[in-house]
Amino acid sequence: MNIEKGNGRQRAFIWIYATGAVVLTLITIFAVAFAVQEHNDRVLSEDLTETSSELQDTGARIASIRDADMKNMDDYVRAYSEIGPLLDSYDQQLEKITGLCNQARERDQKLLRVERLYRKPHLSNSDGISEILDITRALSKVMRQETSIIQNMSALPESERMQFWHERFLPLEAQEKALRARLLIVGQRMSPAEQ
Repeated sequence: MNIEKGNGRQRAFIWIYATGAVVLTLITIFAVAFAVQEHNDRVLSEDLTETSSELQDTGARIASIRDADMKNMDDYVRAYSEIGPLLDSYDQQLEKITGLCNQARERDQKLLRVERLYRKPHLSNSDGISEILDITRALSKVMRQETSIIQNMSALPESERMQFWHERFLPLEAQEKALRARLLIVGQRMSPAEQ
């Protein structure tokens, strides 16, 4: 009887130790998963912030050149020759931020997210952000077309420039203004935390 009682206790201790080891292993796995997700989230957040800042800076430089007081066709030719290379950089930054936003959206939709227990998704208005990125891409495309039109116009004789300007450039400028207005409206709909 004592032997059976001793074996029973030994089995109970084995089960307690085994259960404790399993619980400890699960806690360790949970902690490691949490640490890895936190690190990845921090890196993604830093990349988003940095790329967003670069995109805004480049956009501001383009806008300041574009919105400068241009008095004649030569001013437009000079301004758009400066805008062209900036648009290349802008498009690269736009593609990078689009990829980062897609990555963040996919991350926020994963089922096994430790931070779901205590934090809201980072991109709480992904539709608004997607709309802003779509408008920004369209705006960049129109500005590229404007740049091409201005370059083509500069090769024309002075007598043909004005007609070319009215037929080709002004419709694009109207599209650009409409896209800028739409971008402003969408941006105002979003709260500062969502931007």
